[in-house]
Amino acid sequence: MSIMKKSAIAFLSLLCFIAAARAETVTLPLQKFTALSSMEMRCTSGTQSLSIPVPERWKIRKAVLSLRYTVSNNVLSDLSQMTVRINGEPIAQTKLNQQNPSALTDIQIPVTHLKPGYNTFDFDVVQHYLRGQCELPCGPDLWTNVSLADSTLQIEYDLKPLPLKLGEVTGLIFDAKQFPEAAVNIIIENTNRDSVTLAAIAASGIARRFDYRKVKFSISSQIKQGMDNVLVGSEQFANSSGSSNGQPSVSSDTGLLRISHLPNGAGGVDDKHALLVITGEKPAAIKVVAETLASMTLPYPGTGELSSYGFSMSDISMYSGRQTITADKIYDFKTLNQPTYSFEGLNPNPITLSFRLAADFLIKQNQYAKLSINLSYGSGLRPGSGINVVVNGKPLRAIQLDAVGGSYVDGYKVDIPTYLFKPGANTISFTPFFNMQGLQLCDAMRADGLFATIYENSTLYFPSMPHFVELPKVELFALNGFPFTRWPDGFETMIYLPEQDTASIETALNVAGMITQKNGFPLFSTQVRFDEPKGWNGELLVIGKASSLPKSIMDAAPMGFTGVANVPYPISRGWDSEAAISNTRQQSGLGHGIGAVMEFESVYKKGRTIILLTAESGEDLLVLGDAVLDPNVQGRMKGDAALIELTSPKYNVTSMSVGKKYTTGDKGEASFIDSFLHESVYVFYGLVAVLIITLAMFGYWGLHRYRAKRTAGEQKQPG
Repeated sequence: MSIMKKSAIAFLSLLCFIAAARAETVTLPLQKFTALSSMEMRCTSGTQSLSIPVPERWKIRKAVLSLRYTVSNNVLSDLSQMTVRINGEPIAQTKLNQQNPSALTDIQIPVTHLKPGYNTFDFDVVQHYLRGQCELPCGPDLWTNVSLADSTLQIEYDLKPLPLKLGEVTGLIFDAKQFPEAAVNIIIENTNRDSVTLAAIAASGIARRFDYRKVKFSISSQIKQGMDNVLVGSEQFANSSGSSNGQPSVSSDTGLLRISHLPNGAGGVDDKHALLVITGEKPAAIKVVAETLASMTLPYPGTGELSSYGFSMSDISMYSGRQTITADKIYDFKTLNQPTYSFEGLNPNPITLSFRLAADFLIKQNQYAKLSINLSYGSGLRPGSGINVVVNGKPLRAIQLDAVGGSYVDGYKVDIPTYLFKPGANTISFTPFFNMQGLQLCDAMRADGLFATIYENSTLYFPSMPHFVELPKVELFALNGFPFTRWPDGFETMIYLPEQDTASIETALNVAGMITQKNGFPLFSTQVRFDEPKGWNGELLVIGKASSLPKSIMDAAPMGFTGVANVPYPISRGWDSEAAISNTRQQSGLGHGIGAVMEFESVYKKGRTIILLTAESGEDLLVLGDAVLDPNVQGRMKGDAALIELTSPKYNVTSMSVGKKYTTGDKGEASFIDSFLHESVYVFYGLVAVLIITLAMFGYWGLHRYRAKRTAGEQKQPG
């Protein structure tokens, strides 16, 4: 071998070594880990916390916390400080300097303090504004504010080699703790109806494991390097793609699930990424394996493959998705993931019950949800102390803690008007207020009696309500995938793709993943079709380029984008009236860089829904699919049409209600009478008035005849 060849090989080997040794680096603002934009610590001592995830497959090399914070000008610098703790261990302290009220400090985090799982970052402050004398424990000058938008966490890490155990799928490979997002490639043999339906089931189950973490799916006929891959197809396809060991499954009716390291295309493997193979001889056997993978939640099995002989589910009920409570049922706080909790000290943090209500509840105005709270409190509380009950951010009432010697209260009743609740996610918070008025710090040093405890056997009851809602409301789709999640497994739901192109299929997989994450249940029963589903009696999700959409569907849509079509423009009139709509007939189009999400009544079945995602090109359709995964976009989608300017990463959304309204009930249908009474309330009132007048006239006529007969009878009697 020549010297040049040896040098080239050595150089390539060095490049490979450098590439292998290169660590990944991710930098994110702390705001990405919470819904808050800032944290504020008040009083002489205060604490705020963040939960930071660390995936188990990461081997962290370096971590740096860049903290931007502002302190009050009146705190004493030599007596005030902030301590940063990770999982209870202090890692850094910094003085709160009144001469430099807005500060930025970099903190090197010892990597040994970051454990796989969720790590608690505590920010503890001690603050004083007086020296050598007593001060108010919660004076208005005692505050420190940490900007989460301007503070960042930078982590440098390597990926660990993956163990070849199928049980690791649940918590290691598809891990919700990965950030900022995850990517998975699905390998399919072709883009026919069966292959894409099986890919959708697999994608749904994978997305569920990432919880609310964004995951993007791609499809291909070959392995994609640098990410985890899932092959879904026949044994022949698996063998031909080099993704199988060539051994057939046990029988023609048996499916096989296998895990291996990702082949790198050069005869070796990438042991940092996984290849999952879902295969079988028949489509039915492959479907059983896909459903098995989608339902796996245990660190089992510990082997690298399993043979699947069957799959079944226990009975599931409608409206039984993630954290959804059932009306007319009592839930204790422990069931709602709130164990017994004690508020202690001068400045305790609140606790919150989080739950979801069915998206189509007809929430009535004259009903009440009921809290029954078991609580106790200490003797150190002064009159005026209490616990504020806050519903969806709105203060409702205060529970007074006014017994001088403390007390135990069994079943404190709080009635909550149901109009304070909303479809989807709801919260009930308990915020303590310990009255320190009149106390100096010297008197408040002993805080042993400053406590209040709410017990886990406290209960919440939500009254019975009908499932009846006026649509279109695309915001309900953004909330929890309604109406496709009426049945949590996607029963009576179909995905219709007018074209069998990669952009439509990848967008469909991403949207199916989003729906699954919203509801927390794999879409086992969802179907995929490429021909127009005429006569379909269920809900319909349509995804495709504007030019590919059937005229029958577009004629019912609130806006048209091809040919000569109706295009409405909302015109605002004022605060006291709805926006007027101007309807125009024009020939135009979406153009590049704009996507649309629309909701309207199905053209195939009254009371059912079509949700349509469309854009001008396949490239824009892919960006639209990415945009609807963004929580900020989801929060701004309302009405029946949302136009999304595809200007990643900040998308502009214009929402409007310009189409016809319709109603639907608990089974996805609405009777003619229900719809008429809801949509034509004034006609209903008129009919009631006519009925009353008619009954009055009949009554008058009857009484008149009765009186005439009686008078005639009296006249016939002899005098």
